[in-house]
Amino acid sequence: MKEHFLDRLYGEYQAFRASVLGCPSAEIFDRCYEIDAVSNFYEILVEKAEVLSEDILGTLLQHKGILSNLYEVWLKKYDSSYSEMQQHVEEEIQKFVKE
Repeated sequence: MKEHFLDRLYGEYQAFRASVLGCPSAEIFDRCYEIDAVSNFYEILVEKAEVLSEDILGTLLQHKGILSNLYEVWLKKYDSSYSEMQQHVEEEIQKFVKE
């Protein structure tokens, strides 16, 4: 089951890569965040496949587009990194002002 899951995941990842590489360079640049996220999801799932049960792997195999689905759901999650960066900038501005 694990081999089947990894083969399927690899196929999805290769299809994603091929679709991105077929884009003009400006579009590839625009999709950098997506490329990074999908690559990370792929790597995480490959690692997780080693410890996931046969039942979970079977359930995942029932879904089409695992990587694209993970990315779409990820986009809907709250990301605190922007607000953390904003706070960092504000703190650094205050340091500049004090100097």
